[in-house]
Amino acid sequence: SQTRAAKEAGAFRDCLAVSTRPRSLDVAYERAWCAYNLDRPLEAMAYFQAAARANLGGTVTRDAYFGLTLAMLKRGMTDSAAEVASRTDLTIEQRREVEIIILDQRGVTAFNAGDNRGAIDYFDALEQIQGDLRRDLAIMRAYAYLKMGKRAEARARFQALHDALATAETSAGLNASR
Repeated sequence: SQTRAAKEAGAFRDCLAVSTRPRSLDVAYERAWCAYNLDRPLEAMAYFQAAARANLGGTVTRDAYFGLTLAMLKRGMTDSAAEVASRTDLTIEQRREVEIIILDQRGVTAFNAGDNRGAIDYFDALEQIQGDLRRDLAIMRAYAYLKMGKRAEARARFQALHDALATAETSAGLNASR
């Protein structure tokens, strides 16, 4: 109960202190969330996996797989996380959160690999789910259009970003798309 109370209060360090070497999978599950929230995804993954495999009950098992997925995403294990998420009956909110992170990571990976069409597709899908697109990703998408030779589309996207907030990045994008 101390572990759960500390977790619920957001006292994640206290949560870890009172749950060292957990003796039950219930405590391990609570510890996993504390470790995750303190940016200790490897530890969180181990405890989430143990809790998920123990089948502690419908929502706890589902939430353990959700936590495992988030910890994997925090480590950049996009494909593994997507695989776990696809096998898990996540809530609508959980699925949306996971899909947003996956699309973000896959879009950035595609962009960095020179897969401009893939990057655009991932960023478009992300924008459709969220209703908007983070500025850094919108700039990447505009550059992806530019790299594909679609100067007019790239310029229009850079111009919209520049009109919303003129920065050195948007100015550079406008110049590159001329």
